[in-house]
Amino acid sequence: MRTSISTASVTLAFSAIILCLSAHVTAGEDGAAAAPAGPEIVEITKEVDKAVEKGCAWLAKNQANDGSWGSEGSSGQYKMVMTGLAGLALLSSGHQPGRGPYGANIAKAAEYCMKHAQRDGLITSDTEGQTMYGHGFSMTFLAELYGMDQNGDMSQRLKQVLTLAVKKTGQSQSVNGGWYYSPNSGADEGSVTVTQVQALRSCRNAGIEVPIKLMNDSVNYLVKCQNSDGGIRYSIQSGQTSSVALSSAGVACFLMAGRYADDHAKKAIDYLRKNLDPRHTTGYHDYYTNFYGAQAMFQIGGESWAKYYPPTRDRFVSQQATDGSWRGDDIGSTYRTAIATLILSMPYRYLPIFQK
Repeated sequence: MRTSISTASVTLAFSAIILCLSAHVTAGEDGAAAAPAGPEIVEITKEVDKAVEKGCAWLAKNQANDGSWGSEGSSGQYKMVMTGLAGLALLSSGHQPGRGPYGANIAKAAEYCMKHAQRDGLITSDTEGQTMYGHGFSMTFLAELYGMDQNGDMSQRLKQVLTLAVKKTGQSQSVNGGWYYSPNSGADEGSVTVTQVQALRSCRNAGIEVPIKLMNDSVNYLVKCQNSDGGIRYSIQSGQTSSVALSSAGVACFLMAGRYADDHAKKAIDYLRKNLDPRHTTGYHDYYTNFYGAQAMFQIGGESWAKYYPPTRDRFVSQQATDGSWRGDDIGSTYRTAIATLILSMPYRYLPIFQK
């Protein structure tokens, strides 16, 4: 299945944190320190391997000639979002540019993203609409790729694009520490903010300079959006009740930023444990919620991961279409296929951004 890459060569910069496939998460239940993994669970099954391979094959088959993906395979909207997510899905399954059956697909996706990097650092296309989403997801994809391929032919180009992209993200941050759908708007909301937090963390992991204040202010934005029940709402100004989707993303970001023992993170983790039910869909935002929910529970580890992952894994495996895609909702098949593949391949432990 994943013969295109060995565990030792997955990444040069992060080999110390890549675990073997049978290992379990070592984050403690409070996230504060390493601890026993908790209940024994079977993470990777033959069904998971098969589903991931079929998902990757569908993505590869439906990539456009220019290296992009749209909301419906090779066509549709949100090309930078979809290309970033699809590229991450292929990387998370153990593939690298120039190696294995999907190496060429990853290289083409990277070329598409770099080609659409503007002079001011914004990575976008004319199909986005809400450009900061695409900027964030493509940035994360390129940073994860750069972390794996710092000695490769495209490394200097990746570094240049990512350095300018971080600068653009910094320039677009609101006074509250968050981001909105378009750059330099001065506004902010949670779902765009978490894409920038993850992208910044991925860049920093890969050795791209990210100002500490920029990172801290962005995570503190989520603190400002936290309600008394520990959950995260849509924005500082919204005054809405807590959102399971944004709370999943918020917990993932807290832990990505290393705030394992932070009181705000602990409250958000408690909220998530009570409200993220892996046995049921979460409506329109089901894939989004579980994309970040899986990352959060993976890092929390222990009993939380043991309770969350097996039913989530089995549900997503059962929902896959015979052609390898996941279908439904009005965002499109690329979005769902990439996210489902990312969730199922998380226990492979290939992407540094998902690690503690």
